[in-house]
Amino acid sequence: MGKLTSAVLLGLLLLGGAAARADDSDPQDAKVAADKAKVKADNQQLKSDRAKDVADRKQLADDRQQLAKDKAAGNTAAVAADQQKLQADRAQTKADEKQTREDRKDRKEDKKELREDRREDRREDRKERKSK
Repeated sequence: MGKLTSAVLLGLLLLGGAAARADDSDPQDAKVAADKAKVKADNQQLKSDRAKDVADRKQLADDRQQLAKDKAAGNTAAVAADQQKLQADRAQTKADEKQTREDRKDRKEDKKELREDRREDRREDRKERKSK
């Protein structure tokens, strides 16, 4: 999952760098554009992570219902299988939620970097206007 995210971000960085204004090849503008692309990719990743988390929670609820039905029916083999499935789904849910937290942290860092780069770019623009 991390390798896929890194590959997507690298591709977006390359595309973002090429999308910089043709008339102004300022490296700071290119960096800001790349940062915007990273933040956009992070937002899309978080959206898919949230959908996965919702699906995981729904699966856990379904597992619990099935376990309750099997307990009520007195089917011990099915109860044991349901408990194992429930345990595996809980582990998957925890892993997905951890990935979501990490992706939120990455997005936060990327947003911070974008803000800093924009400030630096604006400073350079002010210096250019004053010198003219």
